[in-house]
Amino acid sequence: MPDLHFVEAVKDVVVNPAVGSMVPLFIFSFLNDLIGIFPFAIALAGQLLFLKEPFTLALAMKLLVFVAVPVGIGSTFGSIPLYVVAYFGGKPAIKKFHRFLRFSWDDVEKMSHYFRGSWYDEIIFLLLRCVPVLPSIPLDIASGIIRMQFMPFLVLTMVGSIVRMMLTLLVVGMSLHGLSQI
Repeated sequence: MPDLHFVEAVKDVVVNPAVGSMVPLFIFSFLNDLIGIFPFAIALAGQLLFLKEPFTLALAMKLLVFVAVPVGIGSTFGSIPLYVVAYFGGKPAIKKFHRFLRFSWDDVEKMSHYFRGSWYDEIIFLLLRCVPVLPSIPLDIASGIIRMQFMPFLVLTMVGSIVRMMLTLLVVGMSLHGLSQI
């Protein structure tokens, strides 16, 4: 029975977004991004299957404010520890375990030369962050290993995570219910 209550709570957070749902979404998205439990954006958007009312523009805006923003911020804060560990511990770990990883630190340095911190590197990073089915843990780790600057990492991760969640909610909501008039 406790599992049923959890499912109902998750469904209610998406189907009836409100201020009270923001903190649990923040906490769970933080934990999910930190340890990679499951594709959180898709699981939340799937709750729109239970939507009884039409998918309106007003509901889409509520989902942006009460679901996508807290999930994006929580995911960003969950990404920071992975980035920091990879930033400071990536080189020693790769040097120690390179025979198991199938690449060496020299390979990482060669690849790093392609990423010079220019605007198009950041656009590519942002686009990768926006893809709903792409897990964020590899992006967090790769960003730390190639020494991406922290502020662009933080801002682009937050924007990309919010966009990913909103795109997922919009695609699922519109495909299931269509966009009804206000």
